[in-house]
Amino acid sequence: MDERATRPHDDLKLRPKAGAGSGLVLIADDDPAFCAMLARRAERMGLSVIQAEDGTKAIEFIAGNHFDAVVTDLYMPGATGLEVVQAARRSDPELQAIILTGNATVETAIEALRAGAYDYLTKPLDSLAAFDVALARALELRRLIAENKRLFKEVQRLAVTDPLTGLYNRHKLKEALDVEVERALRYNRPLSLIMIDLDNLKHFNDTHGHPAGDKVLQMVAQAIRDQVRKVDMPTRYGGDEFLVLLPEADLDEACAVAGRIAKRINQMALMGTSVSASLGVAEWTVVHRRSDDILQEVDQALYHAKRDGGNTVWAGLRASPAASHGP
Repeated sequence: MDERATRPHDDLKLRPKAGAGSGLVLIADDDPAFCAMLARRAERMGLSVIQAEDGTKAIEFIAGNHFDAVVTDLYMPGATGLEVVQAARRSDPELQAIILTGNATVETAIEALRAGAYDYLTKPLDSLAAFDVALARALELRRLIAENKRLFKEVQRLAVTDPLTGLYNRHKLKEALDVEVERALRYNRPLSLIMIDLDNLKHFNDTHGHPAGDKVLQMVAQAIRDQVRKVDMPTRYGGDEFLVLLPEADLDEACAVAGRIAKRINQMALMGTSVSASLGVAEWTVVHRRSDDILQEVDQALYHAKRDGGNTVWAGLRASPAASHGP
């Protein structure tokens, strides 16, 4: 191991974090030559490296950088390797650490692992290959943890969203509606629903094909998003039906939103064919003890809008002032 020593860095932020497939590693050891040797090995692996000559400096570097792995001597001036690992794990619980020591005992190894270290290597190293393998495995574990988190979030997202439109799905709507009805019942707060049904999608599909019909559904979903508040929940309820949950909105406010949605849909056209929708609006009242009660009322309002010829907004059992006939 006749590696040439290099000078440790002095600034807290010396290198930008490397791109995808690489990473940023902190190597802390009070032996500058040994520290520099490990740094060169890591750099040959395509990693960016920051070196620290004592525990205090290592903890300062941790506070100012986002590391993917930490390699630290167990006994250093200023702070021990265990304290460095603990500081690193507080900063990022998924960060992987490797402890180095020339005074190896079973007790120190157990203590290092309990502190959250991924691996424990004794000095002098049997070979630098052992260091390479340990560091590569630590980084791979971090990558796998990050990928698993991403996949878990994606599964959660898919479980509550409609894949075609990106809106929430019926299952998520039912959960949220149960919560909002309970809140409205307890605190007597306004709550409204808008149910939307496209008037001519079947004819559109028969004429232009289902891929074009899917495009219409996506356009309608975006039109709904554009007209609702952040607190509202636009949902693809099923087929060509959409439902919007509007917390803290009374019937007049919900009708205004429904009118804007209807107008926006009327402005849409695809492949030379215009699009229209029927909309029903309902407001929660004390007679709605369950979420199914208000769903039934908004469904009845939609039924009246369809029966009235479509392209209409109905609120409860009456046509809304926002009702529209024709494009």
